[in-house]
Amino acid sequence: MLYYFNELLENGLSKYQIEKKVASNELFKISRGIYSDEELPNDLSVIVKKHPNVILTLNSAFYYYDLTDKIPEYYYLATDIKAYIIKDSSVKQVFMKKDFLKVGLSKCKIEETELFIYDKERLLIELVRYKTKLPYELYKEVINNYRKIKNELDFMKVYKYAQIFNSSYIMQTIEKEVM
Repeated sequence: MLYYFNELLENGLSKYQIEKKVASNELFKISRGIYSDEELPNDLSVIVKKHPNVILTLNSAFYYYDLTDKIPEYYYLATDIKAYIIKDSSVKQVFMKKDFLKVGLSKCKIEETELFIYDKERLLIELVRYKTKLPYELYKEVINNYRKIKNELDFMKVYKYAQIFNSSYIMQTIEKEVM
């Protein structure tokens, strides 16, 4: 489990006790202000602990929803356009305008880490929005998998999301390639 330094203090440990636990390998300092009772915690859990408001998107979310079997090289994370740059080589940060950031937001649990993720309908919008920036093979694989699950999708949400993004191109592409 991961802890902020302040959480350890609130749980009754003093700074001295924390340092002593780190020295005896009962606790591990993962990064500035973040500690773990495991020596090598999951990368995603550390990222989410450092940046609790990130949202799993694009390739990472496609993989989580089994829309692709290609394991992403990076964690694709959406943040507010005004957010600090995440300085982590395992992260690709996608900046979103505040109006778009929380559209289609839900929660999930990946390997004991609870985090935000976009729902499948929002990811369909993202797939079309980023069509030219994604590898063609990935785009085709994900679109084909969306065709297979189209009966599970809430197309009222898709239409609503497309209106929020104010793009008739998105809906035309979805109607042509998925429906």
